[in-house]
Amino acid sequence: MPETLRFLGVSGFAITTGGGPTIVVDPFLSGSAEMDLPPSPVTAADLGDVHLVLVTHGAPDHLGQAVDIAARTRATLVCGPEVRIHALRQGLPGAQIAKVVSGSSLEVHGVRIRALEAHHVSFFESQGAYLSAQPLSYLIETASGTRLYHSGDTSLFSDLKLFGELYRPDVALLCVGAAEEGVAALPPEEAAIAADWLNAPIVIPMHYRVATDVEAFQARLASRRPDIRVVRLEPGHVFQLSAT
Repeated sequence: MPETLRFLGVSGFAITTGGGPTIVVDPFLSGSAEMDLPPSPVTAADLGDVHLVLVTHGAPDHLGQAVDIAARTRATLVCGPEVRIHALRQGLPGAQIAKVVSGSSLEVHGVRIRALEAHHVSFFESQGAYLSAQPLSYLIETASGTRLYHSGDTSLFSDLKLFGELYRPDVALLCVGAAEEGVAALPPEEAAIAADWLNAPIVIPMHYRVATDVEAFQARLASRRPDIRVVRLEPGHVFQLSAT
């Protein structure tokens, strides 16, 4: 079976690894009337057996249904310490949670994961108390050697260039706008700089509200790095990673 990447909406993706484990990142499926974000066309049941659930930080549109999916499938939840506390409060067994901070690396089911820094904030309410810790991005390497970088909700910072030099991602899953109106940590023009620094041959835009954000990103990146391919996915659509 080929490796595939399915866009779940906002910053959510499901990665299947050709007969190996299924990895889900930031699975926000329910949508939010308050944030004016529609539900994903992909349901939790559609994901099937999940082996790894990665969460970049505790914002509702990133944490999403991660704990529920991990509980249902007995997947390993990979997350920072604040999300770990929240998951424990929700009844997820501690043995099912892999706590990471930037620089941490682990291998689960043949998938190598390195947690990396993101410039943002993780701050959310859990059972009447607020939790906060360092937000994360991830470098995910499948058993076949495909390397994917998920930016989380980062703003522009110079270590993104270092990540490109050190980890050489094949695919960058990159914020190019704002999921919540008026809040864009990485607007299109700065996302083009980030894509240049990461130097991944393929960039898949995420975390945007309107198509004009993607169009602006594509135009900026084309003038800066015409060799980088931008693949725009609609929620629910699948990209064949093996084609990379």
